[in-house]
Amino acid sequence: MTDQEGSGDLATSNKTTNTMKFLVKVLILLIFLAFIAYYLRASFGDIFQQLGQTSLRLLIIVTSLGMGYLFLEGKMLKETVAPFSQTFTTWNGMMASCYTAFYRLITFGTGTIFAEINFYHRKQMTVSQGVGVAILRFIFFKISTLTIAIIALSLSFRELYATSPSFFWVLIMSILINAALSGGLLLAALSIKLQIGLMSLCNRFLKNDKARAVVDRGNIQINALRRMLHETMQNKTVLYKVYFWSIVKILAWFIIPYACLVSDYPEINIFWTIGLISFVTVIAGVIPTPAGIGSFDFAYLVVFRALVGTVDAASSLLLYRYATFLIPFLVGLIYVVSTNGFIKRELKK
Repeated sequence: MTDQEGSGDLATSNKTTNTMKFLVKVLILLIFLAFIAYYLRASFGDIFQQLGQTSLRLLIIVTSLGMGYLFLEGKMLKETVAPFSQTFTTWNGMMASCYTAFYRLITFGTGTIFAEINFYHRKQMTVSQGVGVAILRFIFFKISTLTIAIIALSLSFRELYATSPSFFWVLIMSILINAALSGGLLLAALSIKLQIGLMSLCNRFLKNDKARAVVDRGNIQINALRRMLHETMQNKTVLYKVYFWSIVKILAWFIIPYACLVSDYPEINIFWTIGLISFVTVIAGVIPTPAGIGSFDFAYLVVFRALVGTVDAASSLLLYRYATFLIPFLVGLIYVVSTNGFIKRELKK
């Protein structure tokens, strides 16, 4: 066999190997997409059915509000990371939200924080910065929701207590618990004493050199996280911007129930429905369920059923879920497939 023939056989063999690798990866992708399709059908079948019964005009409105929320969240995240990342764009913020939403649903909430931190890490942020941004995003969502809920409660205090005292006290307790959770999380992240106590416990019980090395690296990350949060909290301009965009983005979601119900119930008040959905979000936030699935639906139906009846409350809930869960999930799915795009890399070969 000549050298030319040998090199030809080698090239053919390499081409065959690459083709097989490509086909295997395509098969993996198809299995992944089949799983997603099954998951969508099982989890969102009712939503798809409701979309088929919804007028085009209302569908456009709800979709626009859902996409508007994503844009505003992207803007908020851009302002959040501005002190330490000038390259992070509004688009990156939108994709961070959708990427996180995708993994929140397929992992039933268990992979949410890891997915979000991983996204920020891909954008050249340190782990501590990613954790800090995730904490601030969570806290500002809570604070914004609480702000709207407290305003709505203050405007309807007597009427709400007179008509439903039990619901009134549930709402008060939910507001207090949400405020305590947000404040406690922030204080824990900023507390030097807590960090020292945690490190002391680790040093007392972990004597292995490898384990101590992991603890030391963790201590460095916690220090960086605390400094990042402290610097951000000291920057009033950033805080005001983040708080403003957080309120505006929440309103994009909170308008959806009114948009869904006003055609059949022209007498309902947009400000009251915004207040009701803020109550629902606050109450659902203290009921522990995977990814918030179940608790929100229950609270929504209880609150809105009294306003418009069970059937219309359920229909508006499905459209709300479409805008707040399904749209971010689908955009996140597209982003995950396109950015992991091994097919595109293989085709370039």
